[in-house]
Amino acid sequence: MGVDTPDIAQRVSSLMRTLGSSAETVVRNPRSTVEPPREVRSGRRALEVLQGLSHDHRALVEEAVLGEGGMGVVKLARQVALDRQVAVKTLRGATSHQDVEALLSEAWLAGSLEHPGILPIYALSLGPDGLPAVVMKRIEGVTWSRLLSGQAELSTYAPGATPLESHLRVAMQVCNALHFAHSRGVVHRDLKPDNVMLGRFGEVYLVDWGIATAPGPTTQFAGTPAYMAPEMIGGDGATLSARTDVYLLGAILHEVVTGAPPHLRDTPQQMFESVVRSAPQLPDDSPRELADLIRRCMARDPSSRPGSALEVRHALESFLEHQGSRELEQQSRARGQELAALIADPSPDPVRVARLHSECRFGFQQALRIWPENPAAREGLTRLTEQMVAFELTQGAVRAARTLLAELPAPPAELTGAVRRAEEAELAKAKELARLQSLEEAADPLTGSRTRMLIAIGLGLIWATSPLIGGWFHRTYPDGDETLGVLPVGVVSLAALIAAISRTRAVRTPLNVQIGHLLLYALTVQLGGIVYLWFVLGGLGASTMSVLLGYWAIIAGAFAAALVREVWPTAAAFLGAAVAAVQWPAWRYEFTFVANAALLVNMVVILTLQTRALRAREAKGEPVGPRQ
Repeated sequence: MGVDTPDIAQRVSSLMRTLGSSAETVVRNPRSTVEPPREVRSGRRALEVLQGLSHDHRALVEEAVLGEGGMGVVKLARQVALDRQVAVKTLRGATSHQDVEALLSEAWLAGSLEHPGILPIYALSLGPDGLPAVVMKRIEGVTWSRLLSGQAELSTYAPGATPLESHLRVAMQVCNALHFAHSRGVVHRDLKPDNVMLGRFGEVYLVDWGIATAPGPTTQFAGTPAYMAPEMIGGDGATLSARTDVYLLGAILHEVVTGAPPHLRDTPQQMFESVVRSAPQLPDDSPRELADLIRRCMARDPSSRPGSALEVRHALESFLEHQGSRELEQQSRARGQELAALIADPSPDPVRVARLHSECRFGFQQALRIWPENPAAREGLTRLTEQMVAFELTQGAVRAARTLLAELPAPPAELTGAVRRAEEAELAKAKELARLQSLEEAADPLTGSRTRMLIAIGLGLIWATSPLIGGWFHRTYPDGDETLGVLPVGVVSLAALIAAISRTRAVRTPLNVQIGHLLLYALTVQLGGIVYLWFVLGGLGASTMSVLLGYWAIIAGAFAAALVREVWPTAAAFLGAAVAAVQWPAWRYEFTFVANAALLVNMVVILTLQTRALRAREAKGEPVGPRQ
């Protein structure tokens, strides 16, 4: 019922004029029922009918007064015929036909509503004073308002896991009684905790149907101001319906949550403005689902309220079913606050962070398993995951951050960008690390050592056989120049080296490349020199072997000095053989064989030592490059 500010002021001013001095009385007693003016229709006739019936005043024996209010008094009596205690409501003091009408109307109405949640009417008779007496079930209990004002008796009359659950279960039973009354075309119009009675054995009764009415337009101001719905003020366009009682249910739930009715104010003006505005203010820590229900029940426009008391009961049932989910969510949220404080620490303990995250995550997930639509749990799980993504990024755990980010249904763009940048940085770091590792392996003298030594051993075998070929050539062709006999050995050595290098691209480390280049250079120069000596100078004769031995002494020395110091025995052997060949030329081939054999042995020893070094590294778990 959309109402703007001018309409509110106009309606409140009109109501204040109508009530006059009674307005102050309403504010002094905001929880008391304001009864509508009554027209005498059938009260006198009904009283005449009752007087015409026979009544035995001895059937009821009055014992005590249970309570008084307004026009009536309720007394405790014993029903003699059934020997049971009953409650008897009668008029007190001077009466009018209006009072008789009101009492009889309430009795007729309540008597027509036979429901476990509505106080049963046993009989309607005349008292000794000739006035109507309504015989009702005696309730041994307390009003709901008494339980709302103090929790001491709550476990006796409304047991539950929590005080909130206890009160909501009472409200659900009130909804049942209301739904039945609405199905009979009756609007209670005065729902409040004072009009709900609770017994010790789970009984819940909706009482006081004194201003109940049929649905339809109304111009009367009637009801309890502290709980009143806007249409209950009356006026043009005001219509009472089942949704009026739904509003009053919402007002009672407001008191359950906040401890006070929604329209308690200091002045009549403020109170009636609150009724017309109907904008309930609930604490921030109110359960969200219950707060939403209260706001819908207390909507200013009746069409925006739940359609029936049954719908309200179903909503309360759902709320209680979701209670376990909410408790898990609240526990997880508390642990999440502890986690947030830990993460904010300059040096958080990763183990404790992981444990708290696991506990919080499990709690939120269990809450959602119980109630998949729990908005607080879903929001909490999302916030927790985002928080952990940011934390993992600060710890450099990019893969963990990416895994957590994938759990978010709609990850924030800022967080997604941060993870992507961290991944790119990690990939660049990995590439740089791989490059450095590759350089480290390439610089390691053991990388590719096996292939290097095998090539050297192969050349050593070729050269070890060359003196035998040279000696055979000299004996077979005594007049032939030895330069020509050395030529095939140089050609074969160069070809073998080129073939070996072309097949071992995988181990082209800087050291291997340098050695390969030096050998290629040395063999090429040797081959070119031999060809030059043969075709230009006509050869060197017996001096050829001495020159070659000296040449390779220089090459081996360069190897030992610049590249592989372990080759120095080979350099010494070639140098010694060169000097010996000059001094004793007749033994030049034997000296050459010894030098080449020394090369072969030197290479085998180096290979053995390098193999042992590699195995020692592997035993220690140290990284080892390719051995080829």
